[in-house]
Amino acid sequence: MARVNTKQLITEAAVRVAAQHGISGASMDQIAEAAGVAKGSLYYNFSSKDAIFEQVMRDGFERLGAAVDEARSRAAGDAARLPRAVAAATLETLRGNLDLAKLMASEIFRTDRAWAGAMELARSSVVVRYRDVLRDAEAARGGGRAPHEITETAGAAFFGALAGACLDWLLFRRDQSVDQVLDQVLRGY
Repeated sequence: MARVNTKQLITEAAVRVAAQHGISGASMDQIAEAAGVAKGSLYYNFSSKDAIFEQVMRDGFERLGAAVDEARSRAAGDAARLPRAVAAATLETLRGNLDLAKLMASEIFRTDRAWAGAMELARSSVVVRYRDVLRDAEAARGGGRAPHEITETAGAAFFGALAGACLDWLLFRRDQSVDQVLDQVLRGY
């Protein structure tokens, strides 16, 4: 019989509860019930609700970063195709857990949370990946701009465009295909 990862059960349950009640409205009792564990298990694995949601955010950004890295590896040698490959991987990763995608989007610019420092580090690690994708694509194009002039702001803009388009697609335009969404988002890239 496979061993159950209690921390993972708790973080997944926290995402579901926060999707219904928001992070501020999510209680430890609700998270424990949704995870199917005793409340004491929450405190055994995490020191507080803030610690749970800090882990949720870290896990979400790590998952996104891994998807970007994998897409970059698959598109290696074809830098012109790189933005589309990374954008597709981003959309699929976010589509894989819509509740987490909504939670990450709502929290990404919050600076008043206990986990704001950890969130900034996690966000930055993803933003530089998007920046590097844009740099690689610019270098392959041989455009008039030096790749080093593409900054983290451009990476954040690319990530923001993808995250916003993904939520718009999944919440309001499910009739569109991934390719249609990609075509619209990548017009400027």
